[in-house]
Amino acid sequence: MAAPRQMTANTLNALKGWPSQSAVDYVSSIDATQLAAHNSGVTLAGTVVSLGADGEYEIGVGGDDRMPLFLFQNSDDPDVANDGGDAAAVKGVWVPVAPTGKMMALVATGAYELTTTQFAGATGTFTPNTPLDSDKYGTGANDGKVTAHTWGGGATIVGIVSRNGYQDNGYGVDCVAFWPYFMPATIN
Repeated sequence: MAAPRQMTANTLNALKGWPSQSAVDYVSSIDATQLAAHNSGVTLAGTVVSLGADGEYEIGVGGDDRMPLFLFQNSDDPDVANDGGDAAAVKGVWVPVAPTGKMMALVATGAYELTTTQFAGATGTFTPNTPLDSDKYGTGANDGKVTAHTWGGGATIVGIVSRNGYQDNGYGVDCVAFWPYFMPATIN
């Protein structure tokens, strides 16, 4: 059994604009093949995902012209993946209220300021107005993490840094603050 993680170590937090009745979010499951192979079978809150042709989340964006989304939950959180057993055969098993396997994500066109613990790069690379991109699944250790980028260069821009350097996610963990943004690679 894997060692438990602190529930505040991997987060997507909203500094401004969330929750809101007009906020844009989306709910789906994550591609099973990518989930099994990514980060020891766990995709963490704050990871950048995009929708595949089948409507499931795929990790990262890269140079693909896909709408970025930011996961709000870890893929192994109890409200996402909790096999309590067969309620018809075992007394007292945990039965979820919502369908398991579904994760909520905030869409990059939403009007909010976010922080994520899923980033790659030194604090000095995250300065206000720096564009962010996200490697897609299968490209390396930074799959689905926001990274500092430059304008141009063929990457899909997923956000713009809003505060200088690393921030505190409110629980003593480093994070990067940004405004979600969507600029397809074919325009950038």
